[in-house]
Amino acid sequence: MLNAAVISPQPMTRIAMQREAAEHPEHGVRVRAVAGNVPDFLAENPAEEMVVLLSLNTLDGRSLVQNITDLTAQEHTVVMLVPPDDLARVRSAFACGAAGAVGKWEPIRTVFRTMRLSRQLGHFVSDVLQSALAELPSRAPAKLSARERQVLALYVDGLQEQEVAGLLEIAESTVEEHLKRIRRKYAAVDRPARTKLELYKRAIEDGIIPPVLPLA
Repeated sequence: MLNAAVISPQPMTRIAMQREAAEHPEHGVRVRAVAGNVPDFLAENPAEEMVVLLSLNTLDGRSLVQNITDLTAQEHTVVMLVPPDDLARVRSAFACGAAGAVGKWEPIRTVFRTMRLSRQLGHFVSDVLQSALAELPSRAPAKLSARERQVLALYVDGLQEQEVAGLLEIAESTVEEHLKRIRRKYAAVDRPARTKLELYKRAIEDGIIPPVLPLA
């Protein structure tokens, strides 16, 4: 029996998964914990390793990178629950360490199957979601370092170079060099990031900051 958790800001999603697992043990999944966000889940479940079904948008202001990194640091296996209007960020989820993904519109039995196979295989995407992802335009990763992601997140959040430097306790010239490298890395994979708005869009696409404004 697979020990699992569900992290979603929507109570009905948590309730439905718990009820289905309890009423249908043939799925092979036991939902041991539910939470509305990652910090609450980790505070209440500090030790036991689980397969965590994580909603792509937790509506808590935290980035995709933060959520997945915090979970995988505790040895949890992360499976993304993906809404139909946010397919583009699934690739970023895998780049950050997610092991699986399944569409939010798919049957619960498919969700549980994806969770089991993600744990067994280390990487699994449901058939329906895989077909949907194949229709998206390709987007090569910029392969930013952890520090570059940190600088980018602060910079596109509205801070100036001097303010970013103060928060990170580094020189302003170091921040400027990080931003230059970030722009070069995006340019190298044909994803322009010349302006601050373009950097903002790239940061959302790569899960470095949560989406707030429309990308169009």
